[in-house]
Amino acid sequence: MSVHGGNIVAMARALGCEVKDLIDMSSNLTPLAMVPGLREVLVQGIEEIAFLPETESENLRQIFARKFNLQEEEVLVGNGTTEFIFALPHLFAGSRAIIVNPTYSDYRVACSWAKIPAMDFMLPPEQDFHLDLDRLAREFQGGELVFICNPNNPTGALTPSQELYDFILRHPATSFLVDESYLPFTREKSLLHYDLPPNLFVLFSSSKIYGIPGLRLGFLVARAANLQAMTLQRKPWGVNRMAQIAGEYLLEHADPYVEVVRQFIERERFLFVDLLQKINNIRVIPGKANFILCYLQGEILAAELREKMLDKKIMIRNCASFDGLDEHYFRMSLKGREENIYCLKVLQEIL
Repeated sequence: MSVHGGNIVAMARALGCEVKDLIDMSSNLTPLAMVPGLREVLVQGIEEIAFLPETESENLRQIFARKFNLQEEEVLVGNGTTEFIFALPHLFAGSRAIIVNPTYSDYRVACSWAKIPAMDFMLPPEQDFHLDLDRLAREFQGGELVFICNPNNPTGALTPSQELYDFILRHPATSFLVDESYLPFTREKSLLHYDLPPNLFVLFSSSKIYGIPGLRLGFLVARAANLQAMTLQRKPWGVNRMAQIAGEYLLEHADPYVEVVRQFIERERFLFVDLLQKINNIRVIPGKANFILCYLQGEILAAELREKMLDKKIMIRNCASFDGLDEHYFRMSLKGREENIYCLKVLQEIL
């Protein structure tokens, strides 16, 4: 089964409160408000739900390809990146998968559904879950599909894109699915700006950086020949019209917003981590993303901490469900300054 954070609507219902009363630090979304102008664009386009969306999101696909200097045939638009995470293993002709863990649980679920054996490549906690590419290469036999989230969820560890790209080029017999869902929160260059090698698939998510997970909009980029089989087996109208409208607007107008978010993360993460490290019984795992992984060193474990935080209407992520982590780990996503300070105050009181 998939195990995720978030689910704020169900949590509000369970707690008997309004969604607006909760501070959701369990979902790794932008800490800022909706992209300026997006609400108005969606309102203006609401009448367009009266007819079918574009079959393959043709206009959105063209805009994305133009933005990243790609060919249209190298881009697929989907109902969130989840669509592609589950589709690719079904079409993969290789013998097995390698999952760099701890990481996003749906990679394993997707391989299980596709009946592809998946090997765990575990990142060592004593090295703060840093990805050692040379050690990873020693596991290659040829014909495997490797799942890499960069920066990784939940650790926040970032592998420099140039190093990762050079590594992929050195191993042409191995295929790589690189999930860049959290890369826009950093200043690291996307693999979309490099020449696409034939063994690379890249995921681009709209949910996290733009804060629109409810619209379900994601992109898969690869060589046209690698996408052909998937294109032939996709359902028509896989992306709803409101998501298409939102995506068209965001790709063309949201770059200034993304820069503001990056500046905010750089400033707030430094402050948040500095204060967090002063709280007893918490060890912060170094990372670069918009979320922070922590290790509890005292008697309170993550499950109990989660419940005590919920008493204060704060949602955090118990990370015991991640392969390679245990009941001492929890994760928090940055929010606004006032919410971050309140969260730290509550943590201090509990611990």
